[in-house]
Amino acid sequence: MVQVPITVRLVGPSDLKNVKEATAVVNNAYRSEGGWTTEQHIVSGLRCTEKDMTEYIAENGKPNTLLFAFENDSIVGTVQIQPNHEAPNEAEVGLFSVSPLHQSRGIGGKLIRQAMSEMKTLGFDTAVMHVLENRPEILSWYKKLGFEETGERIPFIWPEMSKIKDLHFLTLKKSI
Repeated sequence: MVQVPITVRLVGPSDLKNVKEATAVVNNAYRSEGGWTTEQHIVSGLRCTEKDMTEYIAENGKPNTLLFAFENDSIVGTVQIQPNHEAPNEAEVGLFSVSPLHQSRGIGGKLIRQAMSEMKTLGFDTAVMHVLENRPEILSWYKKLGFEETGERIPFIWPEMSKIKDLHFLTLKKSI
């Protein structure tokens, strides 16, 4: 089977036509069965609404920067660079998702590498991630990409969506 090349690019105003598709990719990655990144057993509700995605696209670069991964003309992944206003040299990797139908094909790594490159271009020197602490397989994957745990543990910021008690994020960082 021949794999189609994956392209990753910055989102622009013309991507407003992709709101529904991009929102589905994010929610399927985080809240559906089938993908190894699902949080369905931990967190309820949508990860992203179409209203959110419309704002992310329309306001791209002000201050967050959104990238999409495409296979042909279909969105298969997303990642957003979110500047840290308390530490101007740092940016958070957010809204990181790969469609469950396209996982384990190197798309996630490609998205992260492109985000790191874009962060460097934007003047950041440190990438930050917040990962649910009860996701050892995800934490392991990020560590393979060079992220390191900082020892910081912060409460889950949407407690009303949590299906388990005392849910926390671990903070990971990587120099870029």
